[in-house]
Amino acid sequence: MEAPKDAPSEIVPVNPASCGPDYVHELHVERDDGQRVSRRMTIAMLGEGSGSKSKCFKVIYDDLLVVKVPPIPISDFDEYIRNIKAETHVAVKLAPRIEFVAPRVTALLRKLHTLPDSADIAPSELENRYIEWLKEHPDFQEYLKINEGFAFFMDLSKYSFLSYVVEKIHDKKIFKNKMREEIVESHNLLWDILEFEGKYGSENLSIYFDMNKIYSDYEIKIRQLLRQYECAGMVSSYEKQQWFLVYLAEKEVREIKSSVPVGFIEDLNRLLSKIVEEYKDVIIAYKKAVSKYVDKASFMQSRAKISGIITNLLELLAALQETGVAIRDLKPDNLFVVGNADLSAEDYSLGLIDFETAVEFFDISGGNSLKIQQPLLAGTPSYSTPSHLFRNEFLTEVFDDLPYILHFQDWQATVGMIFHVAVGECLFEKTRRLLGKIPLAARQAFEKKQPMSKVFKKSSQIFWSSAIKEFKEKLAAKENILKSVEVNISKKGRQMLLNDLLKEKEAVSKKINKYVVSQVIFSSPKDRKSLIQSSLEKIIEYRTKLEKGGIPKTPLEIRDKIVGLLQGLEKLKNRSENQERMLKLLEPAKPRISVYEVLEIMFSLILKSMYKEEWGPLSEEYEVMPSGSDGKFFRETTVVYEDSVIYENGE
Repeated sequence: MEAPKDAPSEIVPVNPASCGPDYVHELHVERDDGQRVSRRMTIAMLGEGSGSKSKCFKVIYDDLLVVKVPPIPISDFDEYIRNIKAETHVAVKLAPRIEFVAPRVTALLRKLHTLPDSADIAPSELENRYIEWLKEHPDFQEYLKINEGFAFFMDLSKYSFLSYVVEKIHDKKIFKNKMREEIVESHNLLWDILEFEGKYGSENLSIYFDMNKIYSDYEIKIRQLLRQYECAGMVSSYEKQQWFLVYLAEKEVREIKSSVPVGFIEDLNRLLSKIVEEYKDVIIAYKKAVSKYVDKASFMQSRAKISGIITNLLELLAALQETGVAIRDLKPDNLFVVGNADLSAEDYSLGLIDFETAVEFFDISGGNSLKIQQPLLAGTPSYSTPSHLFRNEFLTEVFDDLPYILHFQDWQATVGMIFHVAVGECLFEKTRRLLGKIPLAARQAFEKKQPMSKVFKKSSQIFWSSAIKEFKEKLAAKENILKSVEVNISKKGRQMLLNDLLKEKEAVSKKINKYVVSQVIFSSPKDRKSLIQSSLEKIIEYRTKLEKGGIPKTPLEIRDKIVGLLQGLEKLKNRSENQERMLKLLEPAKPRISVYEVLEIMFSLILKSMYKEEWGPLSEEYEVMPSGSDGKFFRETTVVYEDSVIYENGE
């Protein structure tokens, strides 16, 4: 701005051009030559303040930056650099498979001081040089601080947050503008029955006739008003139609092209207000028909983009598995789009930001020999599970396979994001609230000297019962949308899904064999083989015959035992056949399946991985049905549970 540090200045808040979480501020500075210059900065919080996890802000000041402020201020420069390197360590493991943005002093320092030949230096080397330069020039370290502590800066100048891309797809303001355009600009629609039927459907033809009657009433009254103001010959039929349509869309006529006397616009709005009130039921029905049409048209335009984003979410999840990293706080605010999301899925990708909760669960160069570090116990409730709240040693004791559980924490987040991308709403709106109750239950158990495993199992039972119920309800409510969007599954995504489906299929097959072999009613090898190999349909048919007395020689006591046995077998057979259906969907080398089917496959696998049957029955059972059978945006905080859950050793 070419002004000295002590130049007179002020910061003025500016109303943003659009609604949303952004705050815009303008810095005004008076230079020595008397000229006032100004610069703008936009700031928005990514999530809300969340205890002991850092607060993240989006800042636009020439470039897009993410600024992360630690909950406990870091005042020592060496400690600050160690923190940067610790977070970068996990991020670097993802390259080159996954693009990432990690904290760097370079993000801010390059705006303050240019090092010689910086354009030709590799980013990692440039970062090291800036760190050394800061040690030699400690006064410049102050620019990296907010209040008394260092902040972490990440450069996102080349990218867009996934959350903003998704919000734009489902933006209510854009929808309202499209509604207005549809009503105001469709001049002939209310007077052309074929065009009306073509857009809004034959089921709404009665609305067409009712709207014509309303307009006829309006036309009589507007003529009277124009004569009253002695300007009847000055206004065309087109303009009268325009007033009517504008009022329907905006509830007020503000401007008139023709020269009319003072007071006419006020009386026109009063007239239209009375007409709309008199026929409000018809007008509500008309706007509902328009809304349905606009919503469908908007969705059709966005369908390819939604599909591409979901393809890339699955690709990202597969790449995380391949690199042996669990992010554990995946959400749209922590992802960015590398490229243009308007292009086909293979022409762009998704990158990661914020590795504060991340952990390596295996070393790609040495298998599973890696000692898994304890990650921060944190997660965003809409995308988390009870396992996010418990330490590694406990999860290992409960699940045996710790890497698998850490990876499946990212599966749960991906399911939540897929639904959010497709419909713009939170999938687990009710269930997410249950996570906040677990720390209290853990404290109470600790005080009563009860085992922590009891808390975890009971909490999991409550959580997953709620999750199943909400999953069923949300998928049923949005079934048409979710089935109308098809997703190309990448090679890596397909392999990831196949591997886990085959693993689950093998587990169910063993359960069926064990179930049949362990019962004593059918003891002959032939009968047992028949039970193991019979289809679900055959088992149901046999059980139904028994219940109806269709096999008369069977004593009642034995019959009841057989019916109970077959009912248990039916559940296992149902799971087995559902897995066969899901595997069939993934048979093609390049599968293309609906979002509905993707969600069903993933959630069924998450459930079998995260909840064990021996912990007790779930109040809602979840079984995938064959697909052929017939909110509001908010920035959600990452909640930290590190100091909330007490463990049996008191740590």
